[in-house]
Amino acid sequence: MKHSSCGFLIKIFFLVTALILPTISWGQGLPEGEHRDKVIVVCSACHGIDNIFNASQQLSAEDWEFYVYEMVARGAPVGKDDMKDIIEYLAENFTTKK
Repeated sequence: MKHSSCGFLIKIFFLVTALILPTISWGQGLPEGEHRDKVIVVCSACHGIDNIFNASQQLSAEDWEFYVYEMVARGAPVGKDDMKDIIEYLAENFTTKK
């Protein structure tokens, strides 16, 4: 019985590692900021963080607000207070268009 418990724990370890490590690596390259962790967790729930870098070449602060609301409408797991924080972080760090 001990042998099967050990196997189960190993499977859980690898599952957790597989879920956490991509999120950590996806956050690499994002500027430090107060709401950086929220952006990593929320955005990487549905897509890679590289979507932020691709979009940032053409978005204003208002565009980021629209984009975040659009993602929430599509089911992004984020509350209203967190939405404001995420919009603030993205607008401060990834706005290239005025």
